Amino acid sequence: MMRTILKITIALAMAAGLSSCGAARKIAVDAPFRKDIVLFDPVSRIEIVGRQNLAEKTETVSADAQNLLKDKLCTFDSGVEISSIYVPERLEEAFAIQDDIMALAQWYMETDGMDLNYITIPETIDRIIEESGHRYGLVVYSNGYSRTGSNYALEIVKTIGIGILTGWISAPFKDETHLYLMILDSDTDRIVYNRHCFGEYNPLKDKHIEKALKRTFSDFAD
Repeated sequence: MMRTILKITIALAMAAGLSSCGAARKIAVDAPFRKDIVLFDPVSRIEIVGRQNLAEKTETVSADAQNLLKDKLCTFDSGVEISSIYVPERLEEAFAIQDDIMALAQWYMETDGMDLNYITIPETIDRIIEESGHRYGLVVYSNGYSRTGSNYALEIVKTIGIGILTGWISAPFKDETHLYLMILDSDTDRIVYNRHCFGEYNPLKDKHIEKALKRTFSDFAD
């Protein structure tokens, strides 16, 4: 029994803070897409997981996570030069930009970021980048969840029960955030850079998002 409990404890400790990114590829300091970039508002889809593993407060939480991510993108030392931040002139335009970013993110999730040469930049974002006077656009999409304390406690109890029976467990995340980053080239209408990172980051906590962004932009670190 003590040996089983020890294995469970070790597994819980190892699972805490797990994270992953796509293969690192150092971006040269003089890479053209490191500058002349217009930043679009990020899009976030976040859930609070509560009783019976049901999502709660999805819209409000997503808006809060989106605002936090935007604030961090505007001030974070990412290694890319943000020349301007695009502010939609109309609500309809804001929705169209969101739809474009979600379409790109959906492609990314379905293909795991492969086959870049076959993806054309969506029309609305492409037009806005050109009209802004810049060549490149930066878009970020995030999704994830945060468990309530009671939900997480219940999941841990379930996990320990399984661990006692099997001798090993994989502990559930309390929080998880996925970040999808893409740099778009309006001259070629193609995606010139993309990265996906995820880990046990609370999408509503300042320091967690900073850590997630640091990993996501690590290719640009000098």
